[in-house]
Parts: sequence; structure tokens; C-alpha cells
Amino acid sequence: MLNNKNLQIVLTAILAIIMTYYLSITLGLGPVVASGIVGLSVALFLPTDLSIVAYTAAFAGMSSAAVLQTYPMAVLAGVLVGIIFIITQPLYQGFGGKLGTIAACAVFITARLFSLF
Repeated sequence: MLNNKNLQIVLTAILAIIMTYYLSITLGLGPVVASGIVGLSVALFLPTDLSIVAYTAAFAGMSSAAVLQTYPMAVLAGVLVGIIFIITQPLYQGFGGKLGTIAACAVFITARLFSLF
């Protein structure tokens, strides 16, 4: 169900992946620096729950330009990060690797979908 909080989660994920992708690929800062900038920025300016979503999307935005080739791909991956995050919120709280797994799944699904067309 897409309530106000879920919409915030999806929009935050989209914005964070676009910012990371832009800094990493378009500006050429590289994935680690780009993710670090986005992660630090969201930690300073967003509430904790949304900064966690943004950090997850920043992981997805660290993908190579060979995998996420265009901004529409990045946007779809951001949407998927948000949706997967919403679905898995009550699962594996406090366990390591959840955010990276969400990011990897979103990027894998996006790459697979775009390879079909």
C-alpha cells in the first residue's frame, strides 16, 4: 500500500541513487566518494529512517556504468530499492548485509529487465 511514508521512502531512494550515480559517473568522482558524499549529506539533513533508505540507494548508485547505463535505469533501481526496503522492513533488523543485499537485488532486477528490451 502506497501511503505517505512509503511514498517518502520510494522518493528518497530515487533521489539518493540519482545523486550517487551523478556524482560517480557523470562527474567522475567514483563510486566510493559519491556514496560517501551522499551518505554523509543524508545523515546530516534527513531523519534517521529516511537516511537509512538513502544510504541503501547510494549502495545501488555505486554500480558501474556498464551495469546501470542510463538515468532511467538508475530511477528504476531506485524505485526497486524503495519497494524492497518497504517489504523487508520488519525482517532481519540488526543483521549485517541487509542494505547491500537490497541494493544488489534492485540493480540485478533492473539490469535484467532492461536486457529484455
